[in-house]
Amino acid sequence: MAVMKGSAPWMEHLTRVNQHTLKIEKHGKMNVDAMLVCDENHWNKQSDDRSPGQLVNSACLPGAVGEAWGMADWHFGYGFPIGGVVGTDVEYGQQGGAISPGGVGFDINCGVRLLTLDIEIDDIPNIKKLASNLAGVIPAGASGKGGVPLTESELDGILNEGAKAAVELGWGHDEDLAYIESEGQLEHEGDAVSSRAMQRGMKALGTLGSGNHFLELQCVDKTVDEETAALYGLRPGQICLMIHSGSRGLGHQVCSEHVDIIERKYSPRGDEWYSEEWDWSLPDR
Repeated sequence: MAVMKGSAPWMEHLTRVNQHTLKIEKHGKMNVDAMLVCDENHWNKQSDDRSPGQLVNSACLPGAVGEAWGMADWHFGYGFPIGGVVGTDVEYGQQGGAISPGGVGFDINCGVRLLTLDIEIDDIPNIKKLASNLAGVIPAGASGKGGVPLTESELDGILNEGAKAAVELGWGHDEDLAYIESEGQLEHEGDAVSSRAMQRGMKALGTLGSGNHFLELQCVDKTVDEETAALYGLRPGQICLMIHSGSRGLGHQVCSEHVDIIERKYSPRGDEWYSEEWDWSLPDR
């Protein structure tokens, strides 16, 4: 069933799959279909067709497999839409599928975490005062001031060992690691981080940042799956802290450097960007 038609070419290929999902069928130079998590209300209220267009461009990446997805919070980004997810095949061609620095994003590993507390709503006589105290001791804003001071060796340890190194510095407990994906450590090349990026990360640990980053005091209203909730230590009436942050200036520097490297390998050719080294044509730089 067609949803709507408009000026953007991809709208001619837009259909609704179910109540919560739209599909832009593969066309032109797309290697896979593009899927949008989007109900009717969301679709009717959004007025910017650039984001789905970015997802269509992302579906053109060399080596793309499966489907290109725009998650529920999709909105206009840099190359990829924010909330865009595309998988590429490492075995594709001679050099493997594409890796997009803009797709990874400037705030590398930005995400949301839930910190459970062993207190309930009735244990807090003045919630506004508690929120104010938290705002006073937890650094926020674009400057990065007020974070945990680290030596270069300590930051290097965090880059190479992840959350485990933070625990060893006293900023967590051993049991916390069991509740983090891959225990807070992913395969990586920590030595590839530049000295400039290291400098920008020296005082950023423990800071929230700006934009849509936040620290929010929450109360568990109800649990839908009691068994799973118990595994995560969640119960009705419990107070939790939801934290949204990322890698701050360090991640921004890493992305900026790699975007610059990639851009120098491409040049405009008609309506596309072409890399002579890789013989790849992309619809959007």
